[in-house]
Amino acid sequence: MLTIVLGKHDRRALQKSHEKPQWLKWSEIFLGKGNIDQQTNLVELLRQVVYDYLSDCSIIIMYDPFTEESDSLLLTKLFSRLTVPYINVQITKDYKKKLNETSSKQATCTSYLLFMQDVMRSKDVLGEQNNNKVIIVARSSQWRVAEFLSNKESHYISNLLIITKSARYMPPGEEPPYILYTHTLYVDALGSSKPSILTSWVNGSFTTKTNLFPKKMASGFSGHRFTISVALQQPFVIYTGKDESGDNVFEGIEIRLLETLAKYYNFSTDFKEAPDADILGAGEAVITMIEKSKSNLGIGGLYVTADKIDRADMSAMHSQDCAAFISLTSTALPRYRAILGPFRWTVWLALAVIYLLGIFPLSFSDKHTLRPLLSNPEEIENIASWSKSEKVTTRLLIGFYWLFTIIITASYTGSIIAFITLPVYPSVVDTVKQLLSEGYLIGTLDKGGWPSMFTNSSDPHTEKLFKHLDLVPDVESGIRNTTSYKSFFRKYAFLSSRAQLDYIVRTSFTSTNKRQLLHISAECFAPFGVGMAFPKNSIYSKIFNEGIAYATQGGLLLKFKGDVEWELLRTASGKLLAADSKGGGGIKALSYEDRALNLDDTQGMFLLLGAGFLIGGASLISEILGGCYRCLKTKKRRNSSSSIESNPRSHEGQTPREKLNSIQYYKTYRRFGSIVDLEQNYDIEVTKNNINCVVHEDASVRRVL
Repeated sequence: MLTIVLGKHDRRALQKSHEKPQWLKWSEIFLGKGNIDQQTNLVELLRQVVYDYLSDCSIIIMYDPFTEESDSLLLTKLFSRLTVPYINVQITKDYKKKLNETSSKQATCTSYLLFMQDVMRSKDVLGEQNNNKVIIVARSSQWRVAEFLSNKESHYISNLLIITKSARYMPPGEEPPYILYTHTLYVDALGSSKPSILTSWVNGSFTTKTNLFPKKMASGFSGHRFTISVALQQPFVIYTGKDESGDNVFEGIEIRLLETLAKYYNFSTDFKEAPDADILGAGEAVITMIEKSKSNLGIGGLYVTADKIDRADMSAMHSQDCAAFISLTSTALPRYRAILGPFRWTVWLALAVIYLLGIFPLSFSDKHTLRPLLSNPEEIENIASWSKSEKVTTRLLIGFYWLFTIIITASYTGSIIAFITLPVYPSVVDTVKQLLSEGYLIGTLDKGGWPSMFTNSSDPHTEKLFKHLDLVPDVESGIRNTTSYKSFFRKYAFLSSRAQLDYIVRTSFTSTNKRQLLHISAECFAPFGVGMAFPKNSIYSKIFNEGIAYATQGGLLLKFKGDVEWELLRTASGKLLAADSKGGGGIKALSYEDRALNLDDTQGMFLLLGAGFLIGGASLISEILGGCYRCLKTKKRRNSSSSIESNPRSHEGQTPREKLNSIQYYKTYRRFGSIVDLEQNYDIEVTKNNINCVVHEDASVRRVL
C-alpha cells in the first residue's frame, strides 16, 4: 500500500479542486438549491405581503416561462398556501400580446404579482399603472433591479414593490435575506427617479417595519417642468397678450389654480396653446394633444364627459358649468314709443272698438232706431248734445261712457309716467318649452361636439327644438346673431357654455342701445363639471387630484373666480346682460334714480303733437284746394248759364224735370232742420221730413225732394 503524506498546502489545494465555483454557489442559493429551503421562505413573505396590501383588490398572478420551467415548485407552494381569490396568468415570450389579453379582464381595482426573469420587461406586460399596486419577484440581480428603478420604464408604475434575493454570499446554514425595493420619483427637475430600499426579509420577519407602498411624490416634483396644453375658454383660460420675450400670456381660473398647485407641489409650468382649436374646438384640441403625448396636462374649460374619460384621465371637477341659452330682450321700449307704451296692443284695440261701436247704443236709446245715424254719419260729432236728451236711458249711457273715459285717461296718465321713469322688464326665455312655443331658431357651435350633444335626447321637447340647428364658427358670431337680421325675421337663441357666454357678453358688448339687451337663461339646460386632462394612467394625476380637492374644499376656486371677475370684468353680474353687435368697451352697469322728466322722456308726446299739426296742415291744404275747385266749378256753371240765356231756344226747350235735375246736380242740401245751401232764384220750404223747392221760372211746378 502506497501512502502519500500530503502537506498542509497540498491538502488545501486538493480541497479547493473539489469545491464549486463562487458563481455556482450564488446561483444555487438564488435558485433555492442550498441548504435552506428558500422556496418556503419566499412563499411566506409573499403570503404576508399579499394579505396586508393586495387583498382589498382583485389579484392577478403572472409568471414568465423561466419561472414556470425552473421553479414550478415555488408556484405550486404559493398557489396552495394562498386563500384569497386570484387570477392565474401565464406570460409567453410575446409580452405585449399578453398585455392586451390581461388588461381586458382587469377590474376597477386590480393588484399584480409578477414573477419575472428580466425585470426590465415589466412595462411590456403591465403597461402604465397609476393607481394599481404591483409586486415584482425579480430573478435579476440587484444591479439590474437598481438600473430598472432608475430607468424611465419604471416611471409608468407608481405603486411598485420589487422583491429580490440579496447577492451577498451566506455561510452554509444561514438564510440569505430578501431585499424589498421601490423607487423615489421626481428627484430632480428632469423628472428622474432613484431606487430606494424599504426593508429586508430575514428569518421569517421584516428587519424594519415600514409601509411597503409609501405615498409617491408627497414632497412635490423637485421643480420638474410640466408642459401644459391650453385652449382659450373664458373665464377658465383667457388670452391677455404677449410678454417681453414674445410668449403668450394667459389668465383665468384654471391658470390661477395651476399656479397655486405649482407653488404647493414645487413644479414649473410651460403653457402651450393647443393648435387647431378653431377647427376642432377647444376641448377636442386639448384632448388630441394629450393623446399624442405632446403635453403632460391639458386645461381649457374641459367638460368631464364619457368620451373624454375614454381618451384621457380626467381630474376631479373643480368648477361647475352648464349649457345655457342666450336670447334677446330689452329693459324698456324706446322713448318715442312712450305714448303707446302704457297699454298693450290688445287694450288699444278694445278701446277703439268701444269708442266706435259705443255710438250705436247711444243713438238707438235716443231715437229708438239707427236709421238717422246711418243716413247721417256726421251726427257722431254731436254726441255731446245727446246728454240733453229727454231719454233717461240715453243720459245714463252717456254718463257711464264719460266715466269710463275718465278712468281710462287716469290710468293712461299714471301708466305713462311710470313707463317713462321706471324700467320695464319684460318676460324672458328661461326654459326649453318657452323656446319651443315661441318658435325660436337655435344656434350652436359647429365643433366641439355641440351639434350632436343633444340630438339623441329622450325629451320630446328637446328633440323637436334641436331638429333644425344654425351652426356658427365661434361664440361671438352666435351672440351677434341674436341681435342681427336673423333675429328680426325669427327669434334666435344661442346655446353654449354659460360661463363663457357670461364673460364674453360682459366684456365684449356694450349697453348703449337698450333695445339690444341679452338674457342668459336661468334654467341650466345641461350641467357639466369642468376638470383637467392627463395622459392615460399618468402617475402624477392622483397628486393633482388631491391638490384640486384641497383647493375646492378650501374655497380657493371661489376666490379665483371672484378675482378674475374683479380684475377682468370690472362689473357686477346680473341676469339681464347688455350687448351690442358693434362690440367695444365693457358693459355699463344700469342705474336708475328719481328725476324730473326731460325732453327724451316726453319726445313721444311731442311727436304726437307734430303728427297732429301735419294732419291739420294737410286738411287745411285740402280745404283750400277743394274751395278753389268749387270756385272753378261754379264759374264753369255760370258760363254755361250765360250760354243758355244767349240761346233762348235751348233754354225754353228745358223741361221742369230737367231743371230740377240740374238743381239736384249743382246744389247740396241737408235734411231734418239743417241749413239748405241752394242757389238763389229758388224758394225753399223746409218741413220736418221734406224739403220743397219751388222754381220761379215755372211757378206751377212744385217738386218734393
